[in-house]
Amino acid sequence: MTMKALIKETAAPGLTLTNTREIPVPQKGKVLVRVKIASICGTDLHIYQWDNWAAGAGIKVPCISGHECVAEVVKLGEGAQSVSIGDRISVETHIPCGQCQLCQNGKQHICENLSLFGLHTDGCFSEYAIVPEVTLRKVPDAIPDEIAAMLEPIGVGVHAAQVSDVQGKNVAVLGAGPIGLFSACASLALGARSVSISDLKQSRLELARECGEMTIWNPLETPASTVMGSNAPDVIIETTGSERSLIDALPYLRKGGNVTMAGLFREEVSVNLSRDLVFKEATFKGIHGRKMWDTWDLMETLILQNKLNVAPAATHRFQLEDFSEGFRVASTGEAMKVLLYP
Repeated sequence: MTMKALIKETAAPGLTLTNTREIPVPQKGKVLVRVKIASICGTDLHIYQWDNWAAGAGIKVPCISGHECVAEVVKLGEGAQSVSIGDRISVETHIPCGQCQLCQNGKQHICENLSLFGLHTDGCFSEYAIVPEVTLRKVPDAIPDEIAAMLEPIGVGVHAAQVSDVQGKNVAVLGAGPIGLFSACASLALGARSVSISDLKQSRLELARECGEMTIWNPLETPASTVMGSNAPDVIIETTGSERSLIDALPYLRKGGNVTMAGLFREEVSVNLSRDLVFKEATFKGIHGRKMWDTWDLMETLILQNKLNVAPAATHRFQLEDFSEGFRVASTGEAMKVLLYP
């Protein structure tokens, strides 16, 4: 039997929709799932456009990209026992080896031999997908499909807020893209005293306002001193990958504060470490993905308690056949999360 799938056929821009791809058979330790909704990530845009990042990411073509989804288990490979046929699942993108020192110490998300679903393996931009059992996460019935399809990136925001120790703190989130928005929402859910969020796109800021009580500001219109000067942040969560954004905010960080780096920088960044780190006894911390499975446990709890309002993030929906328009909308920066329905 065959299925619909988006294929990256060659190391060049674009994807090809086919309906002749054979439905794969799950091997040992793997599970076949029927994809209900897939979500477009920034990584998928890189692969679609086949830019310098994608060209150097070790992607073997032809392949199926996509790594954010909600799906239903339809067939179990040998030895797969943690899920049952009919279970609704989401997927942890990070595929750990389970053997290295980091995996043995509960840090599977930064495994020394890490591979990625939808990058180093076929992903979920298709009707069916093969998923390693170790990365499957059953989704509680009370979490809607559209939110379940976004759990992977929501988890990055929850992880950022959790490691930043935001409870009772003033939090400044730099960037109101998906990771910034989810970091701000998670900060509110985890008891931050106040949350501000900045972005150059007003539409993103207005969407952030729908998700909770936070101060929104555009650095092109309002200087950082106006927002942070009278309400200095205890926590800065950086999600833009912009040197300018980081440098403008760091002078206002309170002494003893935390800076959590979630954005990916294309080039080296120059900061005043003496002023902004040493003399302030500040803590700089990078985050990558989500902890397996502590972050997922916390995220689901916050959603089920109606503390984490992320539903507005699903801004655009397309059938898989209309993927070109979906990727076009996602690339404009006006969309928050674009969902594809196979």
